[in-house]
Amino acid sequence: MALAGDLSEFPLTDIIQLVQLSKQTGGVQIQGQRVGQSIDGWLFFRDGKIIGATSPGMPPLDAVYTFFTLTSGPFKFHDDKRIDTPTITISNEVIIMEGIMRQDAWTRIQEHIPSMNLVPRLVLNPTTGSAEINLEPEEWRILTMVNGKNSISQIAQRSGLGEFRACEIMAQLLQNGLVEVREPSPGETLAPEFERIASGFLGAGASALLEEAYRLAGVPDPSRATGAELMAVVDHFERGVTRMLDPARAREAAAKLRSRAQELLN
Repeated sequence: MALAGDLSEFPLTDIIQLVQLSKQTGGVQIQGQRVGQSIDGWLFFRDGKIIGATSPGMPPLDAVYTFFTLTSGPFKFHDDKRIDTPTITISNEVIIMEGIMRQDAWTRIQEHIPSMNLVPRLVLNPTTGSAEINLEPEEWRILTMVNGKNSISQIAQRSGLGEFRACEIMAQLLQNGLVEVREPSPGETLAPEFERIASGFLGAGASALLEEAYRLAGVPDPSRATGAELMAVVDHFERGVTRMLDPARAREAAAKLRSRAQELLN
């Protein structure tokens, strides 16, 4: 089936319903955009039913619901892309209903979190007054990770709550005046993006290669790196990947890192 387009014109709900009606088997490759984030992944179908999804660092269901929050980016159906064992067993209808709710909730979250790269910090004297602060355990977990250095993206990844729930809590903390945000430095913006992209190519081995690339580029603290230093990191990373993978694959990984760096630095 020839199915391709852009999520800005053909939303995920329509994609799912079309594949379901035609009872197709295969995978939809998604390269989406959302609040300055690039999110890549696959949505898998068997006879029109969703049976799995993948996106770096996300469980299958979280990946599906994240795809609903993407506002643009290309997608394409591949009938030769399949998975052997289903990782999702709930119905398409339930997924669509939950996905639409997530989409609406994410729109509200974006009012307080226009970018996942923003760095939150504690408000020293919140107007609510300390006696009125009453937080649930999950909210305390997020609040204790706010240190003026971790980006919202990093906090969400490390919280163990999933990106959506972590951002939902962060938006509430911002709304309540307990935290505030500042614009991140180039290093704070790109370091987590480098990690995400590199992991997509190398899996668990990406962190070690990136650490070595930072060392060779003379960058002891990635969060303080300049744009020029980060581009040098990519050069060293490419050489390191070449020793593990074929040169073409190494060039592809480096090109994606450079492209993302240029997007965020310009």
